[in-house]
Amino acid sequence: MSSRSKAGARLTSATGVCVLLILTAGTARADEPAKSAGNRAAAGNGSSVFPAAPERDLVARACTACHAPELVTAKRHTPEEWDDIIAKMIDRGAQASDTEQQQILEYLVRFFGPSQAAAP
Repeated sequence: MSSRSKAGARLTSATGVCVLLILTAGTARADEPAKSAGNRAAAGNGSSVFPAAPERDLVARACTACHAPELVTAKRHTPEEWDDIIAKMIDRGAQASDTEQQQILEYLVRFFGPSQAAAP
């Protein structure tokens, strides 16, 4: 085999390995948010950030599938703003029934609405 053919074979092999690594890394990263969200929910991660209430687990499940609990609670919003945010999240794939959306809204307004001075 000529040195040119060997170089071409090495390049082809290296390219294949790079593509495989990229695909594998992409797959692992795609799985990480779901695993992280599952781990957060399983570990009760939201419990330290979300105040105790009957809706806390629902809010943690719906919101921490994509967001860290601290991101959800970082800013206070009016009821209208929370309602818009919830609608946007549902449009983007958050999973909650109409009844659950109402419960999430009531919880977020109660604990993270504009009338509260600081998060409990």
